[in-house]
Amino acid sequence: MSDTPRKQKVTLDAVAQLAGVSKASASKALNNRKDVSESTRRAVLDACAALGYQRTAPAHPTAARPSIAIVADNLSTTYTLEILKGASTAALQLDADLLLSHTSFGTGEEPRIRPLDDRWISDFVEGGGIGIITVTSPSSTDLIARLQDAGLAHLAIDPASPTPIGTASIGATNWNGGVEATQHLIALGHSRIAFVKGPAYSVPGHERFEGYLSALRMNRIAFDPALVGGSEYSYENGLEVGRRLLSLPAPERPSAIFASNDVTAIGVYEAARELGLRIPEDLSVIGFDDTDLARWATPRLTSVHQPLGDMGAQAVRTVLLMSKDPGATAGSPIQLATRLVVRDSTAPAPLSD
Repeated sequence: MSDTPRKQKVTLDAVAQLAGVSKASASKALNNRKDVSESTRRAVLDACAALGYQRTAPAHPTAARPSIAIVADNLSTTYTLEILKGASTAALQLDADLLLSHTSFGTGEEPRIRPLDDRWISDFVEGGGIGIITVTSPSSTDLIARLQDAGLAHLAIDPASPTPIGTASIGATNWNGGVEATQHLIALGHSRIAFVKGPAYSVPGHERFEGYLSALRMNRIAFDPALVGGSEYSYENGLEVGRRLLSLPAPERPSAIFASNDVTAIGVYEAARELGLRIPEDLSVIGFDDTDLARWATPRLTSVHQPLGDMGAQAVRTVLLMSKDPGATAGSPIQLATRLVVRDSTAPAPLSD
């Protein structure tokens, strides 16, 4: 066995330190990015030569293309899938690569390197990453600072929490959608209108609920807290809250339920079926997102359409722009318009309402 010590691997951090630049700038220089000065590029290359730094061979010939990571809170929803469709189409059109990851792990699924941890960010930058899109994930000042330090553009789609000032974000006009959905039910003669909420921390969910409340106020309909419940975007949440609401005595029972997303609305459908109530004859139901679930449901679900594909595509375009000009998105968050898609799950209120 040889006693010769193994040569320690030279890291990108060491190259950046010797060159007197940030790790992000060193990565950009090695990836031939145009937003790096020639003097910085030369300093980084000289440092590589002095230290004997060797880059990992690219896994495929497209490794020189800009790489964007999409990190979603949950990949198992039709909502996220619609966003990914739009993002991947835009990436193909713009000659960019997408890396997909998520932050929801079950028992025994915890990865060695968790997405958005410092090591994960470092590896992503070293591999040529230029930006990160987070989907329905909390945005903290700590995360934003770490991404900025790494030189990564960042954009949040439907952030789960209020974003720090200056954070680029894309969402939909959730308040308007909440108003329009509730107004539709009121126009059909409903006054006992229930609302099934999502997570308490969800900014989009809160905006939808505020839209619901505003529509009630505009029509002088008293708000009844007993007609509100729920704590997550899930089938189980819709089923549980639906059972409670629809088991109320007839005079107190809602004639319409506005669910905060489509999958929750499908849970309400099942609660109505269990209790022998017909949709829409006995109960009108509205969802939010207008995913494939709305079209597949029986009866077909009336839902507030979010332009999810457009949100994903716009996010990719914006991150590519930000990577070249970090100040390109300064200003208000981008909000894309919602619209109500009326199908078969809503009808005039029963005469007893």
